[in-house]
Amino acid sequence: MTTNINKIKCAVFDLDGTLLNTIKTINHYLNLALSEHGLGSVSEADCMSFVGDGAVKLIERALARVGVDNSLFDRVYKTYNDAYNASPYYLTTVYEGITELLSALKSRGIKLAVLSNKPDFAVCKAVDKFLPDTFDIIHGGRDGIPLKPAPDSLFEILNDLGVTPIETAYIGDSEPDVLTAKNANIALPIFVSWGFRSVEQLTFAGAEILVDNPMEIINYI
Repeated sequence: MTTNINKIKCAVFDLDGTLLNTIKTINHYLNLALSEHGLGSVSEADCMSFVGDGAVKLIERALARVGVDNSLFDRVYKTYNDAYNASPYYLTTVYEGITELLSALKSRGIKLAVLSNKPDFAVCKAVDKFLPDTFDIIHGGRDGIPLKPAPDSLFEILNDLGVTPIETAYIGDSEPDVLTAKNANIALPIFVSWGFRSVEQLTFAGAEILVDNPMEIINYI
């Protein structure tokens, strides 16, 4: 499958598991927060299954995994966010080929944006650190705006960039990304195999276009 380049004017990317490999970072701070409150730890594989729906769901799922109810949620959540905010780059890396992909898209005049469920401050810091001067708009989770898979923030991005869903590619790595693209009627939803979900999980969620390396995305845009 290929798409006429003249029809796609914008590419919106998820962050964690799509542009940046942050699972070791998230797992580190999650376990730090759990251990500080005497709650043990979770594995990286567990953590990978918890992510995708924002920090609130991350903490709720971790507490359920260690067998604790949500009475400790506020304290664990604050510890997690404070630690992450203090050193958000720890253990994070850019996936191989991402920088080259983004450069190629920019050279074609494609507008670029990031949309993540991670708290907005952490998203902006991470993008500025690892992929500076690349994106036209960067949005993380913000108060009063529903997280993905609600399409609200994605529609805001498209409106600000002056493009429509039919002119947009959306690239992500998880079930919430599949649903976000569907809920916004995105013309070109693309999903990556190097992220936090398996190909089987993405296919079951409804993903049709899957790529194994970043430069494959160029074949569709």
